[in-house]
Amino acid sequence: MINLTKDQKLGMSYAVKSNQQNNYKEVSLSERTVNVIANTYNWVDSDMDVLVKGCCVKSIQERGPESKLPGKIKHLSNHNLQEGIGKIEILEETVINGNDVLRAYSRMSETDKGEEVLIKYNEGIIDQHSIGFQYLQMEFLEAETTEWDNMLKTLINPDEAVKNGYLWLVKEIKLFEFSSLDGFGSNRLTPFLGSKSENKIVQYNNLVGKLNHLHGMFKSGNVKDKDLIELHENQIKQMIFELYTQEPNLKDTFVKPSVKSTLDIEEYLQTIKILK
Repeated sequence: MINLTKDQKLGMSYAVKSNQQNNYKEVSLSERTVNVIANTYNWVDSDMDVLVKGCCVKSIQERGPESKLPGKIKHLSNHNLQEGIGKIEILEETVINGNDVLRAYSRMSETDKGEEVLIKYNEGIIDQHSIGFQYLQMEFLEAETTEWDNMLKTLINPDEAVKNGYLWLVKEIKLFEFSSLDGFGSNRLTPFLGSKSENKIVQYNNLVGKLNHLHGMFKSGNVKDKDLIELHENQIKQMIFELYTQEPNLKDTFVKPSVKSTLDIEEYLQTIKILK
């Protein structure tokens, strides 16, 4: 767990949260649909964040399934932007089993990957979900305040907050996507994108592979979806941030590193844009 400041959280390019509290799902093979809980609110997670009802409302209004704007919120496999596996038909904040949640109803694609994921859902292999987003508004709460006492009453796991004496109340996020997870959830992006290995060569190759993929999109002229291009850039920036970040305990402090001396990602991205 990384003990980040408010500015560092708000500066993250692509945060992820795994829903490890509620594995509710309904699957229809005949309709090729899944009805799942993408995130459970009022849960203190390993980052001491608490996402609350209302945090996704603006994103859903602007880029949800009923929006007329491009750049819709996506249904992915393991946060892989190259693997859109379904089309979200319903995305809403609601109550399921007594908990405030983010619910997603998605129709799986008829691609090989969509078929594979649908089968895995039906067999119970996929039973976790995660969201990809940016922090927009949050508030720091600490013990022995009125706001703290009121918040404790709404939490699913208040003991976690009491044990640490503080929490981050996340009031608004920019929701990019929700993902079906094949493995265990994480609140870091790099494990999903193949960069969990401690081998520096593996990390380097994975990162360069993603940069080359983005480069190829520009070079081929496949830049119609500007929102998708931005998400690729955000993921790469976040990967760099996480690869240069250890996993300190709660008592450690952390200053966001500068990557310029090793790899100037902004300069690289500007360079490949020129090549389009």
